[in-house]
Amino acid sequence: MRTIAIIPARGGSKRLKGKNIYPLFGKPLLYYTLEALGGCAFVDEVFVSSDDDEILRKAQDAGATPLKRPADLADDSTPKIIAIRQAVQDPLVEANGQVDTVIIAQANSPELTAEQLRSGYELMQAHRLWEVMSCDSSGVQNAAFRIVKKHAIFNPFLSAHCGFVIANNADVHTIDDIRALEQSPVFRAKHAPDKT
Repeated sequence: MRTIAIIPARGGSKRLKGKNIYPLFGKPLLYYTLEALGGCAFVDEVFVSSDDDEILRKAQDAGATPLKRPADLADDSTPKIIAIRQAVQDPLVEANGQVDTVIIAQANSPELTAEQLRSGYELMQAHRLWEVMSCDSSGVQNAAFRIVKKHAIFNPFLSAHCGFVIANNADVHTIDDIRALEQSPVFRAKHAPDKT
């Protein structure tokens, strides 16, 4: 039974064109999430679901498996869970073995870390949870990541057997969000190119 990650990364962003691959310190935004997942030994394979061929090319260049998303599941009105359900059922997802656990990680949450993901995964394992979600320090859910048992992705009812991990991560939606990360001392220290 495998643990996989799916990064939903559609094209067509309205507020920041090309948001999911917008350059931040010289790297497409998507790459930060891929790097965080790459630091997790428990992740067997990473997939990127997108309707956009450029996003899929960049994902593949970075070592992820691209999943072509139908255009009718990539508009502003499509709930993310619908796109995830479609991706999980793609034949490529279980080509290398049956999937038990799915990490849904945001392409536009570049502050995501392997440590945060590891905390969520360990919490799920320790308490046999169906789902673990990220939230900020006030307890408000954010979109940085969700870790879900595959069977729970298709539940028709509200989430059950859930846990939360604190991850005070910003989501990027506008150019102002990019500028804020470029000026963040913590983010700069970790990701800005060394000028020396």
